[in-house]
Amino acid sequence: MGSKNISIPEDVYEKLREERRADESFGEAIDRLLGRRQLAEFWGAWDEKTADRARAAIETSRERTDDRLERLYD
Repeated sequence: MGSKNISIPEDVYEKLREERRADESFGEAIDRLLGRRQLAEFWGAWDEKTADRARAAIETSRERTDDRLERLYD
């Protein structure tokens, strides 16, 4: 794979340097920071109370959607 040189303001360079992990090149850091995150990265991010509240909100939303669809198509 080839490489390119880019110019960035010094303050942006400092931010990138701070975000870069010890085992990463600047290119790898940019790729990580710009890339899409995998769902597995979020595993365990919520405590059980937060997860329960999210499940309840999803269920409520589904019920409301079902109700609206029934009224629309009846």
